[in-house]
Amino acid sequence: MRRRVMRAAAAGLLAAAAMAGTVPAAQAATDPAAPSPKCQLPAPTTVADRQTAGWKLTGGQSLAAKDGKAVLTMEPDGNLVLYLVNSTGGPNHPIWSTGTWGHPGAYGLLQDDGNFVVYQAGGGPETGGALWSSGTWGQPGATLSILPGALLIVGTPGKLWSTSTFDEPSAFCPGVADSPGVILSGSWTESASAWLILQRDGNLVMYRKRDDKAIWSTNTWGHERSTLRMQDDGNLVLYPLESFGSWTNAIWSTNTGGHPGAYAILQDDGNFVVYQRDGRVLWASGTWGL
Repeated sequence: MRRRVMRAAAAGLLAAAAMAGTVPAAQAATDPAAPSPKCQLPAPTTVADRQTAGWKLTGGQSLAAKDGKAVLTMEPDGNLVLYLVNSTGGPNHPIWSTGTWGHPGAYGLLQDDGNFVVYQAGGGPETGGALWSSGTWGQPGATLSILPGALLIVGTPGKLWSTSTFDEPSAFCPGVADSPGVILSGSWTESASAWLILQRDGNLVMYRKRDDKAIWSTNTWGHERSTLRMQDDGNLVLYPLESFGSWTNAIWSTNTGGHPGAYAILQDDGNFVVYQRDGRVLWASGTWGL
């Protein structure tokens, strides 16, 4: 799956209750045995730049990813935020932050020891005042990069930290190479009109790009680090952390089991749909055109 590619790329770069609805008629696949063309994934891209020791990000400054999908911003209130860039011109969506708001003048510093630290105004390596850190000290030569797909990484292969904000394809297709079968907390995908994010609180939420409004969710908050799984039987299921590896005690599903070869797609019209292999609709979020 894509996150495996991103993890490999990171190591190399560092030197080593559902809302159902009726949907418009789907176009049947020409070959019932073939997956949707959306299941055919593009080749991953790479990132070219790295920030090295001494790099500093102060209030109002940003670092943009080379693929244009994300930007890291030190907000004037002291919060360091990783945003998904909105290709429609609407507001960007925060996918991760240090939670250090309320400290105007705070800044981020990649130290000589490899630790990336957010300090309060007037603070520093000699004076203290750390508000947050990546915990990657003891790694001289550590770098900071935003990989394609909004993945922020800091460190070296010996001690690597990341935001775990993996970009997944918009089609979840079991049995297709590199297509996500298991989607971890923090991961996200997008279509032309929406983002779909498995939040760290366990809620799977769709945000409309034109105004960043949440328009659909599984209402499963309170289950940190949950896992979304597109099963071989055609059921799309959200499992709590304690079920990882056993796949029991589901907290939400599309109830579409019994349809081997089914796949799910976040469509450009904003609808999230589970299709049978032949293109017929099994389940939908009912969010098209919103």
